[in-house]
Amino acid sequence: MASTICNQQNDDVPPPKAFTVTSTVSPLPSRLLIHDTPAAWTGAQFNGVTQTPQGLTVDGPEGTILSPTLTALPFDQLLPSWNATLTAHGTCTVDVRVRRTSGDWTRWWTFGTWTPSAERTSLNHQQDEDGRVLTDTLSLQFHAEHFQYRVHLTGQDSTLRLLAFCTTDHAQQQATVPRLGRPEHWGTELALPQRSQMVHEGGSGWCSPTCLSMVLHSLGTDHSVPETAAAVFDQAYGGAGNWAFNVAHAGQLGYRAYLTRLLDLQAAEDELARGVAPILSVAWQAGELPGAPVTSSDGHLVVLRGFDSQGDPVIHDPAASTDAEVRRVYPRQAFEQAWLGHSGGLAYLISPA
Repeated sequence: MASTICNQQNDDVPPPKAFTVTSTVSPLPSRLLIHDTPAAWTGAQFNGVTQTPQGLTVDGPEGTILSPTLTALPFDQLLPSWNATLTAHGTCTVDVRVRRTSGDWTRWWTFGTWTPSAERTSLNHQQDEDGRVLTDTLSLQFHAEHFQYRVHLTGQDSTLRLLAFCTTDHAQQQATVPRLGRPEHWGTELALPQRSQMVHEGGSGWCSPTCLSMVLHSLGTDHSVPETAAAVFDQAYGGAGNWAFNVAHAGQLGYRAYLTRLLDLQAAEDELARGVAPILSVAWQAGELPGAPVTSSDGHLVVLRGFDSQGDPVIHDPAASTDAEVRRVYPRQAFEQAWLGHSGGLAYLISPA
């Protein structure tokens, strides 16, 4: 029986296309744009916002930031993420539009309104002939090379510190083969607490905040799983699995956190080498992931804490029945397929600011 431990897409639209790792070409370079320095904001239009040493700060009740036209390699999927330090009832709304091949623009797609208060919400039913937003992901019906973002902030002194945009071309992503890994990074693990989502009432859908709570604890912020789930709960989604809201919560706590797609486990090894434990999005069918705590899942988050001496990933899997059973070692090839094949290498990367 399939497990819906943490389904990360809204129910009002079908899931995006799956990735299949079958080809023999080398991995692609990263497609990640991060704006977090004064130079990065060059050309943006500010209204009610002032550049400060901390970032872009609202100098009144509200403010907006409009980027210039940005250029990327051809893409048909876009993942935004942001770090903002907001007042108690301050808000951050991130919108994106894309230039069509004809030269005109699509509608503004919104990724909802983030706030530290309980009113945070994404927006359902965003779909037209150009594409759709699946909670936290823009999926297009064509390939684009240009986009623009718009950010609306509320709350005196609310500050935007970072914006990140990860773009993906499905066809090229499908044509990648994982590298073999770096043995010099094997045989080491980062220190993380073991926390199961299943020991909490209502926790069956809390894989993402459970992983987040483990990583935050390792960085010095010890918030419980229920506390973390409440802090990222998305009203429209009806759960705690909104990828962007999870990293935004880490950003609100002062960390540097963003969404990206890593090329393979070798790229994840590099993150671990710099002290970052990636949170990864996986899925598998019966028999595809030996040692998993459930038979199958159509979408689930786990934490990569290291590799054993043979190069197999050491995972904290929150779907374990108890805290003591959370640490697991999965076969490298099977896990890499469950990760790259499902989400194209989706990762939350969280580190000190």
